[in-house]
Amino acid sequence: MSTLHTISKSPKSHLLRECLPLVDKGDGILFIEDGVYYCANNKLSDDFESDITWYGLKEDLNARGLELDDIKAIQIINYKNFVEICEEFDKVISWF
Repeated sequence: MSTLHTISKSPKSHLLRECLPLVDKGDGILFIEDGVYYCANNKLSDDFESDITWYGLKEDLNARGLELDDIKAIQIINYKNFVEICEEFDKVISWF
C-alpha cells in the first residue's frame, strides 16, 4: 500500500526526520506550505532514500521566493497535479 506523506512545516519542526522511519519504498513525500523550505536543501536527494518520490508544491515555492531549477530529485507540481497524485497513492498522511 503506497502512501503520500505531506510535510507542511519548516525544517525547524523536524517533521521530515519523524516521517522518514515510516516511509516505505514506493511512497511519496510532498512539501507544502512552509515545508517547501526542505526543498532548498541541495543535498536532499543525497541524504535520503532514492526510491521515494519527492514533490514540491510550485505555488508555495513561489510564494516564498524559492526557485529550484537545479534540484532534479524534486518534482515541482501545481495544485492540479497535487490532486492527481493524491489519487495515485492508496492513502495520504499529513504531518503537522
